Amino acid sequence: MNTQVERYLAAADGMLGGRDRAGASAVDGGWWPKACACLIRLALETALDEFWRRTAPEVAAYGSGRTKLLLLRRRRDRALAREAAYAWSTLSRATHHHCYETAPTHAELRRLHDAVTVLVGGL
Repeated sequence: MNTQVERYLAAADGMLGGRDRAGASAVDGGWWPKACACLIRLALETALDEFWRRTAPEVAAYGSGRTKLLLLRRRRDRALAREAAYAWSTLSRATHHHCYETAPTHAELRRLHDAVTVLVGGL
């Protein structure tokens, strides 16, 4: 696993656990769900970029995250690709502010964190 991916996941885990300075201030400030979702999404995107750099550099050079996720079905099993697409879209929705939606819950973010950790290992 990439060191940067590990850092993103560790920082998100810190927020989910309310540990360390960033985690504690995020929880106290109430902004932690979006920040945590952003960190988990960054971990997934970084891992995907690394995967494509190793397996198909021409895909890695293309900027679209959706395209990279669609092409993942051809290089990995469909279940992994489907879970990656679900996690990415859920995290993307969670990071954008909508006045009519609530932030993701602790349980939702923990499940996404765990899913992305497994996905990163599968890439």
